[in-house]
Amino acid sequence: MDGGPGLAYDKSMSRSTSLRGAAPAAGRYRILALDVDGTLLDAEGHLSPRTADAVARAARAGILPVLCTGRRYRRARAITEELALAAPIVCNSGAIVKDPSDHRTLWRADFDADLAGSIRSLFREFDEPAVVFTDRSPAEPDFRVPAFPTGRAMFDDYVAKNRDHAEIDPAWAADGPGTDEPWFHVCAVGSYDEMSAFERSALERAGGRIQTFVLRTSRYRGTMCEILRVDASKWSALRHLADLWGIAPEEICAVGDDANDIPMIRHAGLGVAMGHAHEEVRAAADLITGRHDEDGVAMLVDQVLLAR
Repeated sequence: MDGGPGLAYDKSMSRSTSLRGAAPAAGRYRILALDVDGTLLDAEGHLSPRTADAVARAARAGILPVLCTGRRYRRARAITEELALAAPIVCNSGAIVKDPSDHRTLWRADFDADLAGSIRSLFREFDEPAVVFTDRSPAEPDFRVPAFPTGRAMFDDYVAKNRDHAEIDPAWAADGPGTDEPWFHVCAVGSYDEMSAFERSALERAGGRIQTFVLRTSRYRGTMCEILRVDASKWSALRHLADLWGIAPEEICAVGDDANDIPMIRHAGLGVAMGHAHEEVRAAADLITGRHDEDGVAMLVDQVLLAR
C-alpha cells in the first residue's frame, strides 16, 4: 500500500458515504464482516496471532465478527473454530449461510429448475467439468463432480486436494433432468483466460439470472469461475443476518480483497479494501487498510474500530 503500513483514506475513489479523510467514531459498528482468504489469512493461508487477537478484541467490544467467504462450509468452519467464533458463516461467496453450532442452514440461494437446466447445458456445451456444491451434513461430501480424473490439470488439482469430500456423479453432466438435490453454487476450474471466456459465455446465456466471479487463491493451481443466482452475494447473505439481529446496514463494517467482496464493501456502512486488493475492489471502498501480510485487519481494528 502506498505510504507504508497503515490506513489510507482515498478521497479520489470515495463514494457519497465515504469518510472523506476522517475516521468514523468508535462504537458505530455492530458487525465486522470479514473475508477469509487474502483478508484474514496471509499469503500462505495462515492466521497471524496479531490478527486473531484483534478480531477477539473487536468481539469483546461488542462488534460481532462474521466470516463472509468464498469457501465452502467445511473449510470456513475451520477458521471460525481457530478464532473461537460462534456466529453464523456466510459461505460459497454468499450463496448459503450456515450456523456452525448445529450445522443448520439459515439461508440458501438455490437455482430454480429452469436456470439449473440452462447452467448444466452450458457446461456440457463447453465441455467443462463442474464443481457442484451441496448442502449436506459434515459427514457427507461437500460437492459433486462429473468425473475424476479428467486429464485437465487445474480441475484435477482442485479435486485431488479435496478428494475426501468429493462425490463422483457422472449423471450431473448427462442429458436429462439430472439430480433432484437442490444446488446453489457451481464452478468451472481452469486458466484465467479460459475462465474469463467461460464467464462471458455464461453471462451471455443466462445474464440477468446469474452473477459470476472469476477468482483464484494460492491453495489451487487453477482459477475458478463461480456461478451463483443473481441475488446471491456476500452482501445479500449478510443482510439476511443483519435483519434477523435488528442491525442496520450502516452499522456494518465489511472488509475484503477480491471481486466477490465488492457488493458488501460497496453497501456496508464502512467498506474496507485490503492494501493489495484489485483496483476495482479499492474503487468500491471507503477506506484502504494494510495488506494481508501486514495484518491489515488488525490495523483497521486498532486505528478505526476500537480507536479512542
